Amino acid sequence: MSGIGALRHRLVQETPVEMPDGMGGVTRSFLAVDSLWGAIATRGAAADLADRPGALLAHTVTLRAPATVQPGDRLRLGARRFLVEAVSDPDGRGRFLICDCREETP
Repeated sequence: MSGIGALRHRLVQETPVEMPDGMGGVTRSFLAVDSLWGAIATRGAAADLADRPGALLAHTVTLRAPATVQPGDRLRLGARRFLVEAVSDPDGRGRFLICDCREETP
């Protein structure tokens, strides 16, 4: 991060919620749980996954800690959705969280 204003994006943290669909499966939806300031840096295109059609973009999202973001959560910025794949505390001091995310584009 570089200077004041680096965490300029207001992101909504969403956590997955699974409900029975009445046919033996589940329906997954996401519930908004927090609003966070963050910085988004694009790392490039990720490989296509068999169960996820469309182009995939890889991003690093830096958030001010403490935050309760976990792998499997989603970060929303307007219509954009970032699936959190990994979370780390870069210096172990609990000041920032670094999230490796994947954004699916239509």
